[in-house]
Amino acid sequence: MTSHTPAENKAIVLEGFATLFNRKDLAAAERFWSPSYIQHSAHVPPGREGLFKLVAAGSPDMRYECQLAVA
Repeated sequence: MTSHTPAENKAIVLEGFATLFNRKDLAAAERFWSPSYIQHSAHVPPGREGLFKLVAAGSPDMRYECQLAVA
């Protein structure tokens, strides 16, 4: 198992969100979201596929802007 610093972990998470929500690169986003990902929102279909389908169907103008990230 690879060990990362808190700053590296934060960068990985932010890159994952940018890849999925801003670039909408679903294939590349697969490396950030596990196939067994559990979606806890009642407004999003279950699993990674539900999240990815939501993003794919969303407005091309939809963006994620991180306001605060801590590690």
